[in-house]
This record gives sequence, C-alpha cells and structure tokens, in this order.
Amino acid sequence: MLVDDKTEKSYRKTTESRMTDKIIAIEEENGPFQTVFQRIMRLIPERDKNDIKLQRLIAFRLKIDGEGPTHEYLIRKIKEVIHCGYTGGLYDFLKDDLEEKACGLTEETPPDPPEVA
Repeated sequence: MLVDDKTEKSYRKTTESRMTDKIIAIEEENGPFQTVFQRIMRLIPERDKNDIKLQRLIAFRLKIDGEGPTHEYLIRKIKEVIHCGYTGGLYDFLKDDLEEKACGLTEETPPDPPEVA
C-alpha cells in the first residue's frame, strides 16, 4: 500500500513533534526489529548510514508504518534525491520538503515507468 502525498505531508508535519515524545533508541532495540531495521538501512547511501537522526527517523517510521511502507517511502525519496541532484544529507531532504520544492518536484510528478521483464 502506497502512502499518498497528502497523507505524507500531514505525516511530516506531525512527525517532528511526535519524535520528541517517542525517541527510539536504536542501540537498545533487539530481536526482529533490529533485523528489519538493518535490512532497511541497506537502502541508505554510505555517507548517511551513521547519521543518528536519520536512523531514529527510520526507526520511528518502521514502528509506525511497518517495513513495506517504509521501504517504499525511502526508495521514492532516494530517487527524488538522485533526480534533484541534491548533495546534502538524506535526513535533511526527508525532514524538509523545501529541497523538493526547490528542485521542481511536484505532487504531480509522473511515476516511474513499469519495469520490463
């Protein structure tokens, strides 16, 4: 299930305030969550893997949304980073939609073409 852009923007507005209330200490998580978290972290570019803020944001999304939607969200955002040629940190791109707007991405950006077998 994909998250639509309207839901995503609403989610972004409340994420910052929720995160202060529910900081997830990744270092203290064990069991299946850690396995899923490590799997999701493989998507993250090397330069951003040690960003604690990014790790906590991903952990928060995993706890709230689950693995599938978080995976889809990150793939979409990483494609947008590449498309825009954004050179800053992934966390900054995710937390602020200013960079998205500056590079010309809109809610009506066409989806990727289907993959050919």
